[in-house]
Amino acid sequence: MLDLGPTFVKVGQVLSTRPDVVPQVYAEEFVTLQDAVPTGPYREMIPALADDVGYHSYDDFDPEPIAGGSLAQVYRATYQGDQVVVKVRRPGVKDLIETDLRIIRRFIPLVMLLAPERLQFSLRNMADDFERIILEELDFEREARMMDEIRANFDRDENETVIIPRVYHDVSSERVLTMAYVEGTKITNVDELVAGGHDPKAVARNVANAYFTMGLEHGVYHGDPHPGNLAVDDDGYIVFYDFGMSGRFTAAMQNSVVNLYLAAVNRNVDGIIDELIALGALDPDADRAAVGHVLELVIEDLEGSETVNWQQIISEVTGMLHEFPFRIPPDIMLVLRVGSISEGVLRQLDSEFDFLAAAQTFLREHGFMERAARMKLAEIRSELEASLWALLRLPTKLERELDAQEKERMQVVARTQQQAPRSLGYAILAAASLIGSALLVSVDPTYSLLGLIVVLVFLFLFVRSSHNGGR
Repeated sequence: MLDLGPTFVKVGQVLSTRPDVVPQVYAEEFVTLQDAVPTGPYREMIPALADDVGYHSYDDFDPEPIAGGSLAQVYRATYQGDQVVVKVRRPGVKDLIETDLRIIRRFIPLVMLLAPERLQFSLRNMADDFERIILEELDFEREARMMDEIRANFDRDENETVIIPRVYHDVSSERVLTMAYVEGTKITNVDELVAGGHDPKAVARNVANAYFTMGLEHGVYHGDPHPGNLAVDDDGYIVFYDFGMSGRFTAAMQNSVVNLYLAAVNRNVDGIIDELIALGALDPDADRAAVGHVLELVIEDLEGSETVNWQQIISEVTGMLHEFPFRIPPDIMLVLRVGSISEGVLRQLDSEFDFLAAAQTFLREHGFMERAARMKLAEIRSELEASLWALLRLPTKLERELDAQEKERMQVVARTQQQAPRSLGYAILAAASLIGSALLVSVDPTYSLLGLIVVLVFLFLFVRSSHNGGR
């Protein structure tokens, strides 16, 4: 992958988060591509700086890179008296990637023909997702917008645990991103954190809560939590770097993620399947019974384990769902990446850190449990209300239907030979409406009058029909 160039380095990095496509052992190896790209000479970066923002715009510029990746390199500089870092896209990388993407697109039909049917759903979607992801990561203007939005979200919350570096837009472009230099201790340097007076366990909680807040409350989140992108400043704030991989959740996706978690906690297999389909992870045409059986086996396996972590859950689920049209959408892929990487990072801070327990605590403290319960009750209330109104309209329809059937039967047999007296039908409907009314009242007492009316209507029809001899 390194020899093939930046496109294939990104392919490997994406595959490191796709256990639905490659075996876990390959995914783990591809993770090493994150830090395996050598830095390039500074002179190659000068044209982008000169053409886009003006090479002499900076008071001072250190030509020695402080970080490098497959798409860009990062430098220290001074701008208008402020210490900044400058991210510069590697020269010619966009043209090279677009050429590689054209080649990849031509090979996709052949790959689809040769791939097992169970992988075709994942591969087809991953090919579309990858092109969008890598082109977005090449666009530093998008990265700047995401940083601004995430920073504004935390500022609006008056959050006192997170720092998102400020962007200097007048010296930024599609190829150059200038942002404030925020010094901090690398999050995995536990000894330095302790020496600086920071509690590693508190740091772990703050990082986890920051990610939960971004994903479930703000809807825009940092998607690359490896140790080089997280630090702690002198005041204990969590500093986030590099927003090239960042994602966005719609309100519907946020609700689906919460509902998926609640369904898993409650061992609700049908609910899990519904949310996997809603998230685009499972083909709607998949065999629900077969998928449900597999998920039940997964739950049994996990419940039989002494300890369960995020990575184990992902491995179990994706491993067993390989036989189905299952894929991981790009935004969900980023969530899995955040969960997998951050769990490993946070356990270096706190060996007993439980990502799932932290998620449950966050959901409970921020009202997500109650919100999901209210939504479910509202759904039940709506269904019961519709059922009761349907019952109210039923007598007229039932009268017409029974009259038609009675006239037809009278032409064949005598009235005394009728097998289904009308009064019995009304009795059954009265009992059913009584049960439905009780359920609706338990959800919302304001419907008690409506329920009582429905029951009385059917009781009246039952009594009248009985007096008329079942007619």
